Amino acid sequence: MIKTVSNSVVKFMWVFIPLLLVGIILNVLIGEVMIPLRVLFDPSNTYRVIIMDIRLPEALACIVVGANLAVAGAVMQAVFRNPLAEPYVTGTASGALFGALLGLLVYVLFRASLPSPTILMPILAFLGALLATAIVVAFGRGYWLSLILAGIAVSILFSSIVMILDTYLLTIIPTLPAVVYLLFGTVSGVNWGEDVVMLSVSLPILAYIAVSGHEINLLMMSDEVAQAGGVSPRAFRNLLIILTGLLTAVAVSFTGIIGFVGLMTPHITRLLISSSDNSRVIPLSIISGSTIMLYANVISKVLIPALLCL
Repeated sequence: MIKTVSNSVVKFMWVFIPLLLVGIILNVLIGEVMIPLRVLFDPSNTYRVIIMDIRLPEALACIVVGANLAVAGAVMQAVFRNPLAEPYVTGTASGALFGALLGLLVYVLFRASLPSPTILMPILAFLGALLATAIVVAFGRGYWLSLILAGIAVSILFSSIVMILDTYLLTIIPTLPAVVYLLFGTVSGVNWGEDVVMLSVSLPILAYIAVSGHEINLLMMSDEVAQAGGVSPRAFRNLLIILTGLLTAVAVSFTGIIGFVGLMTPHITRLLISSSDNSRVIPLSIISGSTIMLYANVISKVLIPALLCL
């Protein structure tokens, strides 16, 4: 069995690593301005600006956001012992978006005495994500169906509040289109500074969760098994909820709500490697989540203009 799983992991890496690299190249080449492949090796001044200031930051954002949402989904499915759990279904993403928009509103109203929204928005997004998750856990009472129903209710609640904040922000500043795009989810417009913030928060958390797969496996089985294995179930569960809240918050703050990546990526990874071992699923979900986000961004660049031309 171990040999079979190992072979599946090797095959997974052989497929997804090249796909990831090709996805990065496609994200750099494809857009409103199509860049010839040969230009990558000797870009002119015009293309250099597009590549370095627009396309590469967006590609890096796809990688980080895809990894964050995939890992958050895998951890939530294990913690809640529910295959339908993910940041969007549990209301975490909507809570994070509420916090991000609230941070932007507070900055607009009191900008003279506050730090940059690049700092303020992730902080309040994290608090919003934790608030939404806490409400879901409190009302879910540990039952998978109750958790999903509570998550949907909380998601709708925070989405309604987000629409109110969005309308108010656009009333104050009509030239603020980025707020609208946060409701749909996009990496367009992400810059190097925002990438640095996302990486600074995400890398330590992803590394910690990736090496905690064995403990997550114990918690997924039952609290009794986790305790017998030397893991404090309540403390470790709360820590994982906080960490996944941070991963979701830092992604949502700059790219808005991007659904289904957190839900589907862990399941696709488990299916491809024929294993539910989180010590394998979580690290590989980082790769598959990043790859899925890269290709989703490429498809959006091609498909939306094509539909507009119809």
